[in-house]
Amino acid sequence: MANINLLQVEYRDKEKFNLRRTLIILFTIILAFGSVYLYFSLEFQIDYKENEIKIMKTELATIEKMIKEVKNLEKDKKMIEGRITAIQELIINQSHLSRILGEFSAAILDEVWIDNLSLSANQTFDFAANTLNNYLIAKYMVTLKNDETFDNIELGYVRKSKIKEEDRDVEIVNFELSGIFIPKKVE
Repeated sequence: MANINLLQVEYRDKEKFNLRRTLIILFTIILAFGSVYLYFSLEFQIDYKENEIKIMKTELATIEKMIKEVKNLEKDKKMIEGRITAIQELIINQSHLSRILGEFSAAILDEVWIDNLSLSANQTFDFAANTLNNYLIAKYMVTLKNDETFDNIELGYVRKSKIKEEDRDVEIVNFELSGIFIPKKVE
């Protein structure tokens, strides 16, 4: 049979302390606070990780710019190294040509005027020059043969002509010589 209490509220027995109901309520409250704490904790961690991702993306963009700059600098470095190599070769060739011209000027006689000088890559040379007579051509050929920087001196042609100088005609001799240039070792 069911218990029905018809007494007025003031007279009714107060309910006894129910431990089971209290534990359920307490567990529900703790569960609600735990859920709220877990939600906000996870939300905070998500925000923190998103901020880290943003920072890493900006750092990555900066690093990519630096990588591009480094690649451009490496290209520039290779180009400059190529230019330096070319300049060094030009300087070496220039000093080589300067030595050759120095050797020619040291071996030339005062009475010989060179018109045209050409030197090929295999160190052969030929030049056209003028002088006053055939004796000076022979003397110049002997001078070149006696010089250790010249070898295989050959006469190409000899032509006589006259030029006008101060109201008189002067006879000059035009000639061509060829040979091999032997450069001295530079230490």
